[in-house]
Amino acid sequence: LTSLGWCAQQMWLKQNYPRPMGLVKHLVVGSDVHEGLDLFYQSIDNSAMAINSIANLLEQGADLTGYLKNMIPSEGAVIKKRRDDSKDFPFYNEDYYRNMNWLMEFENARMSMTPDKPFPIANEVRIETKVDMDIEGYGTIPIQFVGIIDRVFEAEDGGLMLFELKTGKWADNKASGMRKEMSYYKFLIENCDSAYLQERGLDRPVTHWGWRFSAADHWNIEKCKKISERAMMKMMHDLIKMYLDEHFPTTKQDFKCGWCDIIELCPKYAIQVSE
Repeated sequence: LTSLGWCAQQMWLKQNYPRPMGLVKHLVVGSDVHEGLDLFYQSIDNSAMAINSIANLLEQGADLTGYLKNMIPSEGAVIKKRRDDSKDFPFYNEDYYRNMNWLMEFENARMSMTPDKPFPIANEVRIETKVDMDIEGYGTIPIQFVGIIDRVFEAEDGGLMLFELKTGKWADNKASGMRKEMSYYKFLIENCDSAYLQERGLDRPVTHWGWRFSAADHWNIEKCKKISERAMMKMMHDLIKMYLDEHFPTTKQDFKCGWCDIIELCPKYAIQVSE
């Protein structure tokens, strides 16, 4: 969905002609950091001692950073969680710990700001839902939606705060795309089965969302924005209609083609070459 704004044809080609990931350092580091943070939260959930220790430190107003950094999952634990096709990739120790140390410093600040509710409600939670969508020219179509939300916390007003982790570079122009991504997760929760949500403690309004870019020392928390939700819904309708029409237009901004790694499959490029 979020790649649609770059080039619809590229999005379609990548979905239908997938290529092995290969050794791409930033993707390997990103996956390892995501696994590391998930294992970190799991270790807290599974340890009454850790929960009590953190609660006691928060009550004392202590700095948790050192304690949390000692809980960073090891290289072996992270590699064990890798997919089979990436288990033999190198472990980028320096990059992994730079990201994880920043995340532990962030966790210390976040927990200290909300000492009464320091832990996530849900980690890496998968949401599935089927929604009847009104699509121009096609009427009402039942569509299956799926998404995995990195983290869900309790917001200051008692609602849900959705949170996303990224390990790439940050630029202010990424905020619009992040808000659309978070809007999609909000849409999933709002249309999910109530019993499924209740079982996971997610049966309440989504009022906030946020993101953190660990390698870029950037984070943001804000109230949900209706304008972003409307923009996401329009993009989603456009995407569904493209599949129904079986037509995925190429970008009109030619500079983007220079950044495309599957240009040899693109009909626009093929026409240019033949001419």
